[in-house]
Amino acid sequence: MIGLSLLSEQDGWLQRSLPSLDLQTFCETHRISLDAFDYDTHTFHDLLDYMDFQEYEHYVFVLQGEGERTLRLVAYLQHEMLHVQFHLIRPNGEVLFGQPDFLNGLFLPQEDMPDSASVPAVHHALLSLMTGVYPASVPHHPQPLRHVYIEDSSLLEKIPASNFQAMTINSVIYFDHPMRHDLPIIELMSRTPILLTFSDRLSPSLDSQLTVLSRDALAERLVDWQQTGRIQNNQSMGILDYATLSGLRVSHRLFFFADGIYADRQKTIQLSADISVDIESFREQQPQPDALASQTELELFPLLYQLAGTFQGTSRFITPYSDLELPRTSGRIGPLTLIGIQNEEGCFAFDRTTLRLFETNEAFLWILEADQKEQFDVLPERLGADYAEAIQHYKELMYHG
Repeated sequence: MIGLSLLSEQDGWLQRSLPSLDLQTFCETHRISLDAFDYDTHTFHDLLDYMDFQEYEHYVFVLQGEGERTLRLVAYLQHEMLHVQFHLIRPNGEVLFGQPDFLNGLFLPQEDMPDSASVPAVHHALLSLMTGVYPASVPHHPQPLRHVYIEDSSLLEKIPASNFQAMTINSVIYFDHPMRHDLPIIELMSRTPILLTFSDRLSPSLDSQLTVLSRDALAERLVDWQQTGRIQNNQSMGILDYATLSGLRVSHRLFFFADGIYADRQKTIQLSADISVDIESFREQQPQPDALASQTELELFPLLYQLAGTFQGTSRFITPYSDLELPRTSGRIGPLTLIGIQNEEGCFAFDRTTLRLFETNEAFLWILEADQKEQFDVLPERLGADYAEAIQHYKELMYHG
């Protein structure tokens, strides 16, 4: 059995690509199984188990873009699964790894592979590592390990290599020192195709771009947001260890220091004093601090905090979770797609589906709040003679952009 998947690589980050109809037809005709791996959620163990279950004889990766880490991944798979022949080729047929002789005489349809994201994925990964905030959290526990902090590369001599194979394929190990290629790092790179990064990767340092708060101080900010809708952020990218401080249910990260393994950068939750233990032995029992608010509110607050940092002074956010012109909603709330923002720079709305910020007016924000809290009956009195025109304007923006 032959398997094939398309992927692209940028700055060491792997991204699956969906096949064209022509390639799907080609694979059906030649009895080739077409896959699309999610490199953000599947671990190295998951990939090995999947390949073994499918009983492939050959597997072909078709690569666009950079290929250093993809080549390491394919070599890793070949080393772990000698009964499968792995191959890495370009869309034009250039062979980078293996000997896909079975493709001789066959012409793969040329694929228009999508460009990779312009925002560096590693930057987002490091921000998630330091804050504990991820694009989408899932309720089951434990969750796949995505990011690891290591105080110094010398600690690698004590950390079992199997711990890193349990990480997601698009995972990052961050070393808190400038780049160096000493023996422990070289050995790690030869064993597992994980993306490595160092403290001099970002300038200024990420630590200097984060707000440091105590749990009590964060609790006060959350209450203030719930009671007034107001958030102030002096251009910070996020809150250090927000997830563990707030009680957000996430466990995608670990921190290795000389004195043990911790759940957070500030070393308030030690998971083990022995860094040589198998991480799976304690991740299932990893403690979760009491939540400072509902999980929905805790997941939303980091986004509002980042948005507040793009404006001067204090911003007031229109969501169902704050007491504003109307009391906060305690009942069931549907998906929150639009967030209202009001500050000294004006009135704005942020679309969470398109990530677009647009300027609006106070009447629009009044209607938005009434819509979110399902209290339209207050609008005729509040808007007066402008009611019909304001409602029409709101509908046009909401449903037609």
